[in-house]
Amino acid sequence: MIRRVLWVLLVVSAVSFASISSAAALKYGDKGDDVREIQTYLIAQNLLHAAADGVYGTATVNAIKDFQSALGLEVDGICGAMTYKILRAAAYDEIDINTFQLGDYVPEHNEIPKASTAAASVLSAVKTVNEVVRYAEVGDVIKLGMQGDGVVHIQNKLSELGFYDGEVDGICDEMTVDALKDFQSSRGLKADGICGRRTYSAFDGDFADVADLNVIDYGGEPLYYSRVVEVEATGYSSAQVGMSAYTATGTLCRYGVIAVDPRFVPLGTKVYIPGYGYAVAEDTGGAIVGNVVDLAFDTVGECFAWGRRFVPMYILEE
Repeated sequence: MIRRVLWVLLVVSAVSFASISSAAALKYGDKGDDVREIQTYLIAQNLLHAAADGVYGTATVNAIKDFQSALGLEVDGICGAMTYKILRAAAYDEIDINTFQLGDYVPEHNEIPKASTAAASVLSAVKTVNEVVRYAEVGDVIKLGMQGDGVVHIQNKLSELGFYDGEVDGICDEMTVDALKDFQSSRGLKADGICGRRTYSAFDGDFADVADLNVIDYGGEPLYYSRVVEVEATGYSSAQVGMSAYTATGTLCRYGVIAVDPRFVPLGTKVYIPGYGYAVAEDTGGAIVGNVVDLAFDTVGECFAWGRRFVPMYILEE
């Protein structure tokens, strides 16, 4: 009966949830309603900032890894039975992930959710994210699931160059993404199927702009950056007494997050810090002023090991 009530809520919000069995394990490349379900839970936890499109891609893998890391699970990017169970319970407010520890009781997926308001909050988060991320103007970063004038623009460009023979409908579907990847490969760009500044430049034949971008190597892959700033970097962790499990932007505090002064580095900026790695500015702090940044670690020991360092911080291009 409860599942039927929930189904009615989902139909009204045009979201389809599946029920992952305890034996299921979803991973990169999987597609379908099971994937769409866990994506909605990730969105509700503010871990996935993309539409619930039912495709288990890189963004979903990374969001699952972030969740697993924050909860002390094995970080493999695969949504197995335990990850799913805890993720669903967290999305429906059946557990408090600020205080949750492995071994604590987690309701089974077929148990009654606390209240229909919990289901409504999940759906509200999904609806809001889907509405925000799906429309794209010309010049916006465009990826799978988005639609609008920006998608029409790149479909026309791809068609003119012989990479796309589908309908110019303004919907960035898998066919459009595949065409983007082929085009990017032909121009020596990273073939990720995401249309960012370098891909727009290549469309316009502005190869000098692409070639002149500063680049550093990160694990065998190029990271393009616009500028370098010297920062004073310290470390912090949600494992410290009194620290929240969430950042100022509502995401989980985890390795790869940094706290910044938004007047110095805008929130959402992607950076690279030697000795630490790739990171995203998602947090702030009272003592974080000017060129001081705080790097999130999973343990307090790692914070002490890092100490206080003066390092270059590379501001990455989208």
